[in-house]
Amino acid sequence: MGQGVLEINDCGLRVFIGTTEVLESPGVAVIEPRQIYIGTAAQMRARNHPTQVNNQFWRRLSLESLKSENQRCRHHADLAYCHLQEISEHCDLPEELVLAVPGNFTREQLALLLGVINESGMNVVGLVDSATASIGDLAPPGMQLHVELQLHQTLVSRIDVDQQAAVRSAETVADAGLHHFHEAWARVFTDAFVMQCRFDPLHSAESEQQLYDLMSQWVSRAMRQGEVLAELDDRTAKVTLRQLQDATAPILSRVRAMIENIAESSSVSFISHRWAEIPGGIQLAQHMYLLSRDSIAQTINNRWQELRSKDSALRLVNSISATPESEISVRLDTPPEAAATHLLFGHRALAAHQPLFVFWHEDKFQVTPTPPKHPAATVTNHAGRLALRVDAGINLILNGDEITAPVNLNAGDRIGIANQQDVITAISVERHET
Repeated sequence: MGQGVLEINDCGLRVFIGTTEVLESPGVAVIEPRQIYIGTAAQMRARNHPTQVNNQFWRRLSLESLKSENQRCRHHADLAYCHLQEISEHCDLPEELVLAVPGNFTREQLALLLGVINESGMNVVGLVDSATASIGDLAPPGMQLHVELQLHQTLVSRIDVDQQAAVRSAETVADAGLHHFHEAWARVFTDAFVMQCRFDPLHSAESEQQLYDLMSQWVSRAMRQGEVLAELDDRTAKVTLRQLQDATAPILSRVRAMIENIAESSSVSFISHRWAEIPGGIQLAQHMYLLSRDSIAQTINNRWQELRSKDSALRLVNSISATPESEISVRLDTPPEAAATHLLFGHRALAAHQPLFVFWHEDKFQVTPTPPKHPAATVTNHAGRLALRVDAGINLILNGDEITAPVNLNAGDRIGIANQQDVITAISVERHET
């Protein structure tokens, strides 16, 4: 089946055939005495069997002994092998794979990973740094950043782009992974059910598992609508987007601090697609670009011969050819001196302290702080930055170009609909003390 990519990220290992994503499998295992559940199957059992869960085996890949009655689980490398076997059984793998690995893997872990890959039977013909591969097609010259969300931490890589895109360093932000966002959101929803329904979802493993199974859907709905009515065991609790943002603000602040600490004045932060699912995630940096889900596969596909090893001895590629500056056409979210604070529609300027909703009603463009049934887009404020998230149903235009992915708004940005005259303008309203 040709060529493809296997990306190692414990949020979810992903398989691409060409540039098409065919599978994502989270780095979670539930280890029973005679059986090992791994990936999605483990994730759906994790809260019912908390003492049997291991979600550290990719981050701590090693031969360190584990206490387990299961003979197939002697150490973390065994679980990594089981995970790769599970992936092989659930999709038809390409004939040749390039393996994309995070920059925080040590040499010992890379060597162990290649041994596990060899035992798995996968035909890996190339090995590349994930951050370099993610931005190689897109980054302009200069020292750029790649910001990746992992399960237990955030990885910020510095990549020097000239004729080559070469990773220079990789820094981790501890306790700032997807797992920590989930734990923070779970506390918000649990508190809401306790306060509003006198029901504690954590009182039983079954209801706790249901809460975690549904939580991503609830968060996504809150990001679109500004709030969500979460339903669990015939009970309903309301949670606002602001509550979710406040719960994870300390995590996001530490990630921002790392970015600000290592970025240069002209650096662009290329953030992975996973951040679009985090409230406030696309407002991590002043100069940023949200990567598409397939950016890593696109770059590897375009440089297949460059990355494919000439022999069986695989070496980690930390530097790849960069796209000429004249061919780069990405829209960088670079704020002006005055950040947008309000949306101007007609003669009304609406402050975006709380979420604002853009929608189409009776052939008219509308903006309101009250959640409509079918919003076309949601504007949220996090840490003083406004972000526009597009919802399904209407094709929105930003400054003359159609948009489908979330973007940060700058003062002067114009939001509209194709072939319609109505325009919403993002503006900055300054306060002057007298």
